[in-house]
Amino acid sequence: MPGGVGGVAREGTPIPIFKEYPLWPSIQSAMDPFGVESYFVMNVPGFPNDHGEARLCLVMAESRMTPLFLILQQGFLLRVHVGCSLNMFLTEQIGLSPEYIMEKIQTIFLDGRPVDDLHGAIIKDGSSVALSAAMPGLVGAAMRRGGIYSTLRDSITYQETGNQGVLREGTVHIKLFNLLMKDLGPRFLKQGILLPVSDFADFISKRSEAFWLGCTCILLNEKFLARDLLLKEECLSQYAMVHLSVRTEP
Repeated sequence: MPGGVGGVAREGTPIPIFKEYPLWPSIQSAMDPFGVESYFVMNVPGFPNDHGEARLCLVMAESRMTPLFLILQQGFLLRVHVGCSLNMFLTEQIGLSPEYIMEKIQTIFLDGRPVDDLHGAIIKDGSSVALSAAMPGLVGAAMRRGGIYSTLRDSITYQETGNQGVLREGTVHIKLFNLLMKDLGPRFLKQGILLPVSDFADFISKRSEAFWLGCTCILLNEKFLARDLLLKEECLSQYAMVHLSVRTEP
């Protein structure tokens, strides 16, 4: 079975999505630049929240998570270590396997420009990263990383002008498209993502009754919250950001 970017996968062999070590380790190991775990830094449940965000957890069956994938397409924030290469960000911080990146993530945009060189492109504070599986048509083929038509978009291809710097804490804006929402969405949502309160309020105001019936519990800052209270404008008005996570149940 031909690979998407210069690789071949053995037919019938499933491609691992994530590396073997856990995604988003403890704050202590994530802050250790010499550790063998990820560099990923964010507020995880059970650790102090020093950023003044509302911590919202929805409890639902994993099969009910699909409506939340819309958030992943519209975009969300992660608190990470910036100053590293795009490749290090995807493998060491997000925890994606090299095989999955090679075979499944056909198109990557960094700050609105298609990327071919994952090792040369540098993640900066405030960077925007969009990840997509194969897109249809000539435009999709042209945007494909390392594709035979990539020369058609030379004028807009991402070209790094700086060097990899010292790792420091920052935020990155992420968007997921098409098949990647299903593959990566549950992991991101279980570990938690950051959203502007205004974006989250707009999202939940449009959810159907079926969505809320599938949500068996709502926790705000680790305290139970009724749906009606969450939908009130003043509920999250004191916050600028919400840290949204999903806890799944059978």
